[in-house]
Amino acid sequence: MSFHQSCRNIHIKPEHGHTMLLAEVRDIRGEYFRRKIRLDDHIGNTDGWFIWGGSNFTHSATNVALEHTPWGPKLCADLPMISGGSRGRQGMMLSDRIQNSDGRLKFLGP
Repeated sequence: MSFHQSCRNIHIKPEHGHTMLLAEVRDIRGEYFRRKIRLDDHIGNTDGWFIWGGSNFTHSATNVALEHTPWGPKLCADLPMISGGSRGRQGMMLSDRIQNSDGRLKFLGP
């Protein structure tokens, strides 16, 4: 099950130079707990594209935002290319690699 289907109040927040994903996450008993995961530990910028398994995308990204879509939360940002150019606004679906593991947010590695 995608994490967003068992969470509420999903949002992002800058914290100490990194982007944090925060949510109230439901455990198997139905109780909600405030949890967070540092997205910069799992997402990078590769020449203007988001990449899973990378790191520190926040260091080069601008206009970082979270869009709520019918398929789950989508991380969006403007990411510069190595040449300094731009590929336009980029996005990635967070539910592709983040899950709720009994009330905790967990990254599913590549």
